[in-house]
Amino acid sequence: MLKPYPGVLPMEIKKSVSIVLIGNFLDFFDLMLAVHLTVALTKIFIPPDSSLTPLLTVFTFCSSFCIRPLAAIFWGYIGDTIGRVPVLISTTFLMSISCLLIPNIPPYAEWGMLAAMLFLALRLVQGFASGGECIAADVFITETVPKPKVYFYSALVEATCSLGGLVACGVGTICLFLSPEQGWKLPFYIGSGVAVLGTIARKTLKETPEFVKALEQRTAEKNFNNLYRSLNFKNRNIPALFALYLFPAMAFYFSLAYLPSVMINQLGLEVNRVMAQTTLVLFITMCAEIGYGLLGLKFYPFNILKFKLFSLIFIMLILMVSFDGFKNPSTIFLVQVIVNCLGQGLTPTTPLINKSFPAFGRYTYLLFIWAVSHSLIYLITAYVCEQITSFHGLCFLLLTAAFISLLGLYAFVPEDKIFSTKQSKDVKTPSDKLTFLEIEEEEIEEDKQFLIKEWIKKIS
Repeated sequence: MLKPYPGVLPMEIKKSVSIVLIGNFLDFFDLMLAVHLTVALTKIFIPPDSSLTPLLTVFTFCSSFCIRPLAAIFWGYIGDTIGRVPVLISTTFLMSISCLLIPNIPPYAEWGMLAAMLFLALRLVQGFASGGECIAADVFITETVPKPKVYFYSALVEATCSLGGLVACGVGTICLFLSPEQGWKLPFYIGSGVAVLGTIARKTLKETPEFVKALEQRTAEKNFNNLYRSLNFKNRNIPALFALYLFPAMAFYFSLAYLPSVMINQLGLEVNRVMAQTTLVLFITMCAEIGYGLLGLKFYPFNILKFKLFSLIFIMLILMVSFDGFKNPSTIFLVQVIVNCLGQGLTPTTPLINKSFPAFGRYTYLLFIWAVSHSLIYLITAYVCEQITSFHGLCFLLLTAAFISLLGLYAFVPEDKIFSTKQSKDVKTPSDKLTFLEIEEEEIEEDKQFLIKEWIKKIS
């Protein structure tokens, strides 16, 4: 078990955090390979002249995200009853296997629809694995690193996600340039090899002290039914977090899937040119995420996120007035940078959000909300973007999503606010740190006791 340390982080914690971040990068490198190589892969595995071609093309992107709600139930149970570390190890191993198998599937020209089904099945495996990865890394760092350093290290989780996509895009671009026909296979072999190394490295990780303590207190609740009965879905932070996730999920699809397709299909740009631009966007996004983490060391994280969303709304209004459409790559690049840097991710508020849920059940809460919200929003965004053809209509869509996320931010009650409110009522001493779920359960129990006493007085 890792021991938390309030001052300078000891080498053991730094090593554990580094292993988690490197593994997170490797997993998202493997996952994003198929996303950035969608144009090349659909030509190989998807039938070119079928009525199902548009649906299968969209599913190539969305399949790995559609499976996440089911993955959330599976990984959530393991993460909250067995441990965060087994999830981190298993997800990296599954990703390595899928990356090894994808380049060995025969093309559609040889195996027909079976090739398409095998490819989509392995994309589902990737989605199942990634469904447990990012939140597991976030929760592990939240429970390991003390404040305020946790805001920076948590931002590095988002940054390594962007770095994984950036490197995947860059490597894919180079390989396709060197070999347009077979170059797409090499990145998958590279991804498989490094994921195996990540799996081995993660076996040295130890569980976080907060989780071990919570598990010891809940030893009688290690079965599936008791875990899920302990969850409180009346918690107001659940719908608030759904709203918070709206714009980040929409921004991801819009900037990294929809706009690249616009450059290829409407502007006639080459795939390599589009991927190079996407690589640059991801690099700028990664730098912005690291910057937000550094700001979190000095300023209150929720104020930083409010500033990001207000700025985003203001800039989107300016774009609606200043531009008429996606007429050139420069305009698209500007929109991609703005949407990604200001809207993608909840950095640096993630640790406060994570801590607002009880340690036992925290991973299930966060993973299920993240998986369901992102899956639904990806599918809805993919459909709506195909129906709305005007530039101003798409900007209005983004503006509405940003406003809803801002409402979710104001509705969410972070960990520090929960504790300060409860302490002001003198319900617990300052040393007692209650979770939002425990506060609600205690208030309900107090009401029950009061009603029982009143009823006894009346009948006596």
